[in-house]
Amino acid sequence: MRIVVLSLHTSPAAQPGTGDAGGLNVYVAHTAAHLVRAGHAVDILTADPGIADAPAAVDLGEGVRLHTVAVQATSKDEMGAEAAQIARRIADDPDLSTLLRRADVVWAHYWVSGLVACELREIAAAATADSVTDPTTNATTNPTTSHATDPTPTRPALAMSFHTIAAVKDRDLGEAREPAARLAAEDRIAATADVLLANTASEAHDMAALLHAPPARIRIVAPGVDTDTFRPGPVQVARRAIGMESADLLVLCVGRMQYVKGTDILLDALSDIAVTEPVLAGRTRVVMLGGASGEADESGMQEAARTSAAGSLVEFREPVPARVLADWYRAADLVVVPSRSESFGFVAAEAVASGTPVLASQVGGLTHIVRPGESGVLVADRSRYTWAHAIVTLLADPLGRTRLAAGAVAMREELSWETAEAGMLDVLMELAAPSGAVGEDEGRSA
Repeated sequence: MRIVVLSLHTSPAAQPGTGDAGGLNVYVAHTAAHLVRAGHAVDILTADPGIADAPAAVDLGEGVRLHTVAVQATSKDEMGAEAAQIARRIADDPDLSTLLRRADVVWAHYWVSGLVACELREIAAAATADSVTDPTTNATTNPTTSHATDPTPTRPALAMSFHTIAAVKDRDLGEAREPAARLAAEDRIAATADVLLANTASEAHDMAALLHAPPARIRIVAPGVDTDTFRPGPVQVARRAIGMESADLLVLCVGRMQYVKGTDILLDALSDIAVTEPVLAGRTRVVMLGGASGEADESGMQEAARTSAAGSLVEFREPVPARVLADWYRAADLVVVPSRSESFGFVAAEAVASGTPVLASQVGGLTHIVRPGESGVLVADRSRYTWAHAIVTLLADPLGRTRLAAGAVAMREELSWETAEAGMLDVLMELAAPSGAVGEDEGRSA
């Protein structure tokens, strides 16, 4: 099977936790490597503005090739607006167009890539129509039809992973923050793709309810984490490795600092703890591993934290590679994930796989990873006081944290990439089959 992966707005080679890089990058890199190990050919196309000067094609290792598409856009929203031009640039490139013609499946990640994939399909359909003539009428005919009239999808087949959905974010945030162009694009993608991969049953439901995607074309395949890297280990060994030997209580928050990730919720809660629980606050160090996302609403977050009561607790650090991040998880007493919206939650999954209790928002994919009373605690609202109380309660209960850590370790096998990748491969193989049609079991798990 030949697979072309579109990860246009961010490169799988980028460091998670900075800019637009996050769990999606980890997902793309791991699944691509697994597909190659399983004997398939994988080429990834990116137009990440952060690597605009990168070579046209590089080897990411394990036989995965990364191709950089030169674009004028400097942000994901600009890429969305220029989707037709980006698609045309890809179609006009001899090497990239050859990859697409030979592909069995195009797997698009995030709405920008999905929109470009839709444009590429229209370009291919137009080219086919121009080259096919009905000999009985001498008229040009188009053999490419839509799902409404023909269940056999256009080749190559199109698989789509949204990772986040604009309508879901607006619902979870309680306000319309997402651009209308993105909302329209995601409706179009849901109607065009041959199969939609959902991380959880909740996301599958949202695809059907909010994007009106046909349930028969939705497959539930949960991502995984690298359990060889993210594994339990002695706390003090991990603290020595990261230079935190003197820490009494260590709280960790990982990822991009932005409104949707709830960074402000955590900082407000920490300010309350500093005032109302000065003794506990004095024993606690809070480390935030993550960079700016480029969003205007978070640009002053670090400065605001430093000038607030939380400033005495919080330390900001740059993102780190996975092998170092694993030591941070093992060293922490508690990992906090206060996201307002989350389709899966790689940070929570990595922490659980490392045997560390997680305090997370009761939203989206986090409800499938954090099991209350087993691997962590879920918070149902965004009140700074509720979050402060939850943090204090967990930090003051070492035996409770030990029980949660044991429950987290018990979940490791469920979270492995081996389990996840087997399901993903089944879906792609089904899609690449000669019939090209996915099964009829609505919203089933792979």
